[in-house]
Amino acid sequence: MERLAEIFASWLYQSRRELKLLWLRHGALTTNRLSILVICIFGIMPLTFYFLISRNSYSIAQIIASYIFVSLLFSLSLLLVITWFKSEELFKNNVQGFSFLPLSPSRIDTVFFGFDSNDVENLLRLVNGLPTEQKIVIRETPKNKQSGNIRFLFTFLDLIVRGGIFRMDTKPKEALNMLISERFTFQNTEINPSTLPSSYSKWCSATHEGNYDDVRKDISKALGIS
Repeated sequence: MERLAEIFASWLYQSRRELKLLWLRHGALTTNRLSILVICIFGIMPLTFYFLISRNSYSIAQIIASYIFVSLLFSLSLLLVITWFKSEELFKNNVQGFSFLPLSPSRIDTVFFGFDSNDVENLLRLVNGLPTEQKIVIRETPKNKQSGNIRFLFTFLDLIVRGGIFRMDTKPKEALNMLISERFTFQNTEINPSTLPSSYSKWCSATHEGNYDDVRKDISKALGIS
């Protein structure tokens, strides 16, 4: 059994290696050309091989009809797959690649956040990967009595973004800055993108030291996710 497992493992390794090389070799192909390649490899070639080894007799009309049917079937399948992945790509691009925890509007404490109905609606659109009609306003809240608290916003996002935003690499941080600039605003002023990197570093340090533990609990409770 062990020897048989080694043989299958070697075969699987070689197969994965060949597929990886094929992907790298044709990675620069457009979607249309790659689709044609897939149809030829997995549709036309197996069908041709079947006709070559089959002992049955087929008319020219039957052979042509078979090729047309297989091509259409694979084309439709690829269209559905490409449509799905393209829609996923649009969702990711729309929120800079972030995914969010689901939120219930009935559980959000609007008084705590100072949200109006538009803010709640746009927040729900954000977490569901949909474009917002206007920016979500970060207002003065009864808890912190501060208007436009960027570190409050960082903590807020850390709780609703899947995986959090704590100590991210350069690229995710750039995406985070874009997300904040495009989706959020302060009550009286726009968020200054140039201050986000330094504010983020200070927030990470303060969060690591536990300075925002109480704020996190309050926000989590106000979001209904505690």
